[in-house]
Amino acid sequence: MNDLLSQATAASLHEGLPYWIFWFLLSLIVLLLLFILLRDKDLRRRLSLALAGANRRMQKKRLQLRLSREKRRKIILCRGIGRTVWGGKIAPERFGPSFDRLGRFEAEITARHAALQAINDEISGAKTRVEDAKKKRRGPAASAANDEERTFKRRIRDLERKSKAERRRLRESSREKSREYERLGALADEMRLEHEDLPEFYARIDKVNRAVLSVIDKIEKLG
Repeated sequence: MNDLLSQATAASLHEGLPYWIFWFLLSLIVLLLLFILLRDKDLRRRLSLALAGANRRMQKKRLQLRLSREKRRKIILCRGIGRTVWGGKIAPERFGPSFDRLGRFEAEITARHAALQAINDEISGAKTRVEDAKKKRRGPAASAANDEERTFKRRIRDLERKSKAERRRLRESSREKSREYERLGALADEMRLEHEDLPEFYARIDKVNRAVLSVIDKIEKLG
């Protein structure tokens, strides 16, 4: 087909034939292909199978994306339950270990925030000293001012590395706390703990569970 189209195009462009001849030839090519397709049952079957397979893969991909979204919704709902249980100190006798871990995470996060603030304050102070040293370079103590500027610039670089490391540890602590919320929420959902703040969460989780099962069933049917 590509060869035929190339020949038709060449005839139209290089030999100066009218455009209607090009379209006429193109129409003949299309009709010829349709004729071949209509007469060749095996070709039609293979084409049909290829299109069906592509459609099935596309449907499966969409369903898998939907399944991922539904699972993500459930995680968010479980974290919401966990925060509610922890914030209200609901049934501490049942969730003692989780409460202990969350308490440690909160203390750790608070300490890291304080450490990060102290580092940032020290960086600000060092930057002020650098600016002061720059002003002194114009005076009689220029050499000492240069040494002082270099010293505080090195200090700033060290502090910025510490700040970056502390932010990384803070993010990890926050992630661990979120995972603990999720575990606590999943446990409360499994137990269906009775509390006035929880029924709405349970109803939404039930809806998500039904959606997950429906999507899984459709994926399995596609094979």
